[in-house]
Amino acid sequence: MSDLTPAQAEHLRLLCSSWQLLADLSFSDLLLYVRLPDRDAFEICAQLRPLTSQTLYAQDMVGIQMTQPEQPVVERAFREGLIWSQPDPVLVDGIPVKMDAVPVKHDDKVIAVVAKEGSPAISRRPGRLEKVYLQAADHISRMICEGIYPFPHTPLGEWPRVGEGMFVLDEEAHVEWASPNALSSLHRLGVSTNVLGSQLDDLGLGETPVRQALNSKALMDGELARGDTYVRLRVVPLIKDDRSVAAIVLSRDVTELRQKERVISVKDATIREIHHRVKNNLQTIASLLRLQGRRVPSTEAKAALQESELRIGSIALVHETLSEGPIDVADFGDVARRIARMVGDGLVSPDKRIAIKVAGGTGPLGADLATPLAVALTELIQNSVEHAFPNQDSGTIGVELSREPAGIEAVVWDDGVGIEEPEAGTTLGLQIVRSLIGELGGDFTIIADGGTRARIRLPVKEPEL
Repeated sequence: MSDLTPAQAEHLRLLCSSWQLLADLSFSDLLLYVRLPDRDAFEICAQLRPLTSQTLYAQDMVGIQMTQPEQPVVERAFREGLIWSQPDPVLVDGIPVKMDAVPVKHDDKVIAVVAKEGSPAISRRPGRLEKVYLQAADHISRMICEGIYPFPHTPLGEWPRVGEGMFVLDEEAHVEWASPNALSSLHRLGVSTNVLGSQLDDLGLGETPVRQALNSKALMDGELARGDTYVRLRVVPLIKDDRSVAAIVLSRDVTELRQKERVISVKDATIREIHHRVKNNLQTIASLLRLQGRRVPSTEAKAALQESELRIGSIALVHETLSEGPIDVADFGDVARRIARMVGDGLVSPDKRIAIKVAGGTGPLGADLATPLAVALTELIQNSVEHAFPNQDSGTIGVELSREPAGIEAVVWDDGVGIEEPEAGTTLGLQIVRSLIGELGGDFTIIADGGTRARIRLPVKEPEL
């Protein structure tokens, strides 16, 4: 094990999340060597293969330990804090391999070494593109050695690949060089003029983050767009003597991705609208039941209509929650709290102080599970409100939600008089709960222990987000 501090370990993690750029530009395998404490040895703790060249290592090198005599340039780079190269290629399995050892600095201290290993025998035929790539790789290597790379604040998302398109800009943000794929992406955007010597901001495709990245010496993302064509940009400033002297701009055509996002957005909006309309229809039905309840003379009929109104209202709450989110799942903890307020407002008499408390959560649930669970929860809370406190002016009803790998659990308890013959389940509400939970393959129990405690257990699959 190494003796890295948390900050140093985070620096190496950031490096490994962004070093594909270096591997592709240098046509090299990358191996990250970390010094073992109290030993003249290093351990390979990370490995990366290039996408622009054939790998030298088909096998996994992580975990292999090397001593100083085996890798002298690694030890020297670590000790001196300078980039060192093997003077001559070394034969590995009959293939000549050339190594550059790049010290990784954090707060002016060398904490690891990146070895760039490539072979002239299997590298690409040298040309202008290869020369530009290698020059950029050398610059990034120096930034690693100076502790500038990786950048501490990297935008989220996958890095564009070097082969998808790359521009090289000078200090004034003018295009010095562009790869064939980068030029093709501009052609798809309708740019037919020669872009060499121009700035990307002057192409009539909108403002890019190039100037801001150069001025702030920070990694930044942007996008070029025209019509239905979109090209994503990632600007990597090249820093020397504490100023940006150039920049690499990686480009990726994301037109198909944006089209898929639009389709998903329309679909999500349609689903939310459906849930919203269902909620409105259910609330209309509940209102009709409430109006009907005011007209019937029978107390028993009024109670039955009120119970039906609450059941419909609980289903409407699920659809209301589903209509508010971008995905077709509901946070059931939020649904449970809304149900508690609905039942409390509808059934608790003003002259009684009955508190309904909800704790915990089940995480996101689909409508197929959230709807019956909402109805069951409404029945159990309603049962406690109506029967737990016949001779009390105050009391507490609790709802406890939890989620485990095996499924979810919902417990409704009260500190009232306790239910008589709890297993009989003769009331309509308890019969509804047993039926709903049974259809879902769950388990329902209710006991009286100085109050009433009802427990629901349901198997559940993780929702597909």
